Amino acid sequence: MRNWLILIKERFSPAQYIPMIVAFTVANGLYLSKTESIPWKWSRFAMAFILMLSFFFRMRLFDEIKDYEVDLKINPTRPLARGILSVPQVKIALMLLIILELVVASQLGLPSFLIHAMGIGYSLLMYEEFFIGDILRPHLTTYAVSHTFVSVLLGVSAAVGITGITDLSVLSKHICFFLVNWCFFNLFEFARKTFAQEEEKPNVASYSNIFGTKGAYLLSLSQVIIGLGLLRLQFGEFLMWPSILAAVYFVATVSYLFSPKTFNAKLFRGVTGAYLLMHFIVMSIVLGA
Repeated sequence: MRNWLILIKERFSPAQYIPMIVAFTVANGLYLSKTESIPWKWSRFAMAFILMLSFFFRMRLFDEIKDYEVDLKINPTRPLARGILSVPQVKIALMLLIILELVVASQLGLPSFLIHAMGIGYSLLMYEEFFIGDILRPHLTTYAVSHTFVSVLLGVSAAVGITGITDLSVLSKHICFFLVNWCFFNLFEFARKTFAQEEEKPNVASYSNIFGTKGAYLLSLSQVIIGLGLLRLQFGEFLMWPSILAAVYFVATVSYLFSPKTFNAKLFRGVTGAYLLMHFIVMSIVLGA
């Protein structure tokens, strides 16, 4: 248990992940609850949160295993690389977490079980890199967006789990809202691998060394714009507070576009993480108002 706590502290910090998972779960569940006029039930939210927490933790563990061989050479201080836990131990934990998720999802009804099982299946394909890892791995952007699509399935899983809807056909009219999750997880993924020139590491791919600093920044910003556009399509108007938040994000990070120094690059990455959290919080406030 002590070794697991070390891994969680270093690679899945509760202070960083839990607020984001709570906000993500609330925003997606509250959206479907409001639009379909279904009463909010905290007991269902609690179970949906357990599903999301377990799923995100599994994604972290999948990455730890996939990165193990590289970490032995480049990041030897990471938990698995320095022997805190073994790969077989982590695989056992992954199987237990999948069983936990299936049991919890089954308690939320058959629709929730089916949707979450689909998400689990997709996550296993992600782990296997869709069986075309040799083709995907050299293409960083394609690799990322094929993996972050799971956020759409997770958003639907959270929403269905919390609301308990039985007619899944109604989801088709809400697709733009759930696709917004994809945009914002793309944003996070693009930003976290965008650096100043002096931060780049040899033989480590990043968006800034593929597209240049300006290209990497604009790639990230494109996800904000597309996300706002999808919200416009879903709600029939530009939502004021998400738009204001996006403007604040642009002002806070645009220094990296014109001066891609280390401080501005770190600011860009840090503000992007905060923006991802604030997006879901603001959406929850807008929906709950």
